[in-house]
Amino acid sequence: MTPRTALSPTPLATLTLVMAAVAQVIIAGLTLGFAGHVSPWRDPVSDYAWHRGGRLLFAVAVVLLLAAAAALVAAARLAALPHSPPATVLFVLWIAGLVVVLVFRSNLSASNPTASGTIHRVGGGVLFASLPLAAWVLSARLRTEPRWLTVAPALRRGAVAGVTTAAAFGTAQVVGRLPAGFLERIALLAEFLIIAIVATALRRAVSVSSTPEPRSVTATAAKPGRAVR
Repeated sequence: MTPRTALSPTPLATLTLVMAAVAQVIIAGLTLGFAGHVSPWRDPVSDYAWHRGGRLLFAVAVVLLLAAAAALVAAARLAALPHSPPATVLFVLWIAGLVVVLVFRSNLSASNPTASGTIHRVGGGVLFASLPLAAWVLSARLRTEPRWLTVAPALRRGAVAGVTTAAAFGTAQVVGRLPAGFLERIALLAEFLIIAIVATALRRAVSVSSTPEPRSVTATAAKPGRAVR
C-alpha cells in the first residue's frame, strides 16, 4: 500500500513570516507618516486609528497578525511541534488580545477615559504579556525534545526580550516620565521576534509523514503449491 505524503509546514510558516513582517512594516510606515500627529516617543500605536487613513492601516496590521497566528498554528500542527496546555492557553489569550485591540478603540485622550478605551487597554496588556509567556513555557517544553532542542535557546531569548519589553511598557503606564510610545513599539518588535523564531524553526522542520503500513507476512510468503528452495 502506498504511504500518504504529509503536507509540508514550510509554506504556512513562510506565510506567517511574510504577514507578520508586513504588519511591522505598516506600523513603521504609520510611525513615520503620522509623526507630526502621533508621537512615537509618547503616544500609543492605537492612536493612529484616530487619524484619517490610520484606522484602516492599523486594522490591516492587526488582521495580518491574526492571520499570521492562524497560519502559525497550522504549520505547527503539520510539523508536530510539541505543545503544552499552558502554552496553548497563553497563545489563545494573545489572539484574544489582538481581537479586543481591533474591535475596541482606544481613548482619544488620557484625560477622558471611556469604557471602550479601558477594554482596549486591558486587551493590550493581555496581548503584550501572553505571547512572551507562551514562548517561555514552550521553550521549556522544547528542551525535552531532541528534535527541537536547538530551537529552545533562541525561543527562550525571544521570551526574555518579550517579557522585559512588556514589563517596561507596563511600567510606563504608571511612571509618566518613561517613553510609553517608544517602549510599546519595542515590545511589538519583541513579539515579532518570537513569531519569527517559531516560524523559522517550522520552515526548517521535516514534515511528519504517515507511517507506511507494514507489508503482510502472507503477502511475502511463497504462493501455495510452490516449493521453497
